[in-house]
Amino acid sequence: MKNLLNAILISLLLISCQSNSEKKSEILKYRITEKQDISYLNNQRMVYRIILDVDSLPTDKEMRNTAIYIWENGNKNWKEFTAFLYLPEMNTGLTAYGVGEFNEDGLIKFEKNENALFGTKWEIKEMKEAVKKIPVSELKEYTIKLSAINEGERKVKININTDFPDGVNFLLSIGRTHYLKGKNEAYSGDIFSKDLTVKNGKIETIVNINDTKWYNEYQELVKALPDDFSPISKISDKIDIDVLFSPRRNQSADILKILGSNGEFVTGDGAEKSGNLTTYRISKELNIPFKK
Repeated sequence: MKNLLNAILISLLLISCQSNSEKKSEILKYRITEKQDISYLNNQRMVYRIILDVDSLPTDKEMRNTAIYIWENGNKNWKEFTAFLYLPEMNTGLTAYGVGEFNEDGLIKFEKNENALFGTKWEIKEMKEAVKKIPVSELKEYTIKLSAINEGERKVKININTDFPDGVNFLLSIGRTHYLKGKNEAYSGDIFSKDLTVKNGKIETIVNINDTKWYNEYQELVKALPDDFSPISKISDKIDIDVLFSPRRNQSADILKILGSNGEFVTGDGAEKSGNLTTYRISKELNIPFKK
């Protein structure tokens, strides 16, 4: 009986070792291009943008295991953690190929978006043939004119004039460009982010420019997780003001009938297409020096 129990234990151990070995072999090489803290109130949230080091399309299992590996190594403390996975030469500012969403207990959702490959070298031939051509008569060229005026006392007056239909929601976001020690990429500290509705062809609002929240939160992360977060080496005196239309952001059914459920009827200088999704973005800089 004792020998039988020992044999069973050894078999289970071998199976466990084999399983761990197989899992490790299915973790892809990768490079983290951006770490963005998007925490609010008491909800700690972190987003990673990751480029996978591959020369062929990875399997769903490989991407899923890689996302889990990244979460397990230094990101379990976040209440919400999202890993956006891209393939080499993809634009990390657009839709990701793979997305893993985690809470404190682990992976809660993983999905793959083949439409994100459209227009890239990774595009799947069958997908290209299936894309529906939009009749020219249904397309319209839209414009967004953005004005940002420094009103003094760290207040910025935002004026948006557009021929997008009334009722459409734009995401207005303002960030502070900064750089991290030992890294060449530019990062953005979140100052303001809110969906605003177009009325009579315009949006007007005043935003207080306060750098305290994003700066202090990042400094706390550097102190708590020095191996994962590099110190800030330089902070720009300019803020970045960004206006984004996306059909995926709380748009009414009437708006989507005009602009398309995926924004497919939208064209213009600010239109950006990724797969079957079209967004529209316009940005500008304004000089307001950093202040803690």
